[in-house]
Amino acid sequence: MRVLVYGCGELASGAVRELVADASQIIVLGNERSQLERLSSYDKVTAVLLAEPVMHDYLMDAGISQVQVFLALSTDDHENLLAAQIAHRMFGVPRVVCHVENPQLQVIYASQGLNVVSYAVGILQDIRYAINAP
Repeated sequence: MRVLVYGCGELASGAVRELVADASQIIVLGNERSQLERLSSYDKVTAVLLAEPVMHDYLMDAGISQVQVFLALSTDDHENLLAAQIAHRMFGVPRVVCHVENPQLQVIYASQGLNVVSYAVGILQDIRYAINAP
């Protein structure tokens, strides 16, 4: 399984550490040089430093047309949504996951077919489970 990750913050780094055992290759796109260097220390991880915001070109250079999974996990909701939509609609990546913190944007984009995740969704699920648990 080839995975392309957009972002290299805490969430993306955690996802990479979790996926490195299952993936044949992970490509990480980000703008934090030190974090990318840490992530590229894993055998299956290739890091690409983003220097300018030309999303389509970086995705093409990272081999988006050959990935099975795209994770938009940067700290910017709008960048994540843009990248996820490009991966989903333009390149037909089979599995696209997009991290979005804004609840209104979560609803809008989830209704358009994107797999939207956030810390808030997990917290709400945990609260619901705690309330309803026997």
